[in-house]
Amino acid sequence: MSRQIKNKAELRAMVRAEQAKIPACEGTCFGDIVWHAPDASGCNWSLSTMEGGNSAACVEAIRPFTDKLREAYNVPDEGK
Repeated sequence: MSRQIKNKAELRAMVRAEQAKIPACEGTCFGDIVWHAPDASGCNWSLSTMEGGNSAACVEAIRPFTDKLREAYNVPDEGK
């Protein structure tokens, strides 16, 4: 399945909206969506470091959601 292209702002808003629904994420934030060369799965972005609160618990709680986003979307190529 080929991924659709979404800009970073759209993905950031989707992640932050989901994060707001997860109690383990209260008091945490992540910096941004980070572009990189496509990984083994073909995805070209990831989340920057999560900070504040219990960030490790938030990362684990939100992972199923972000994994689905990473399977469905890529960001515009910044490597050119």
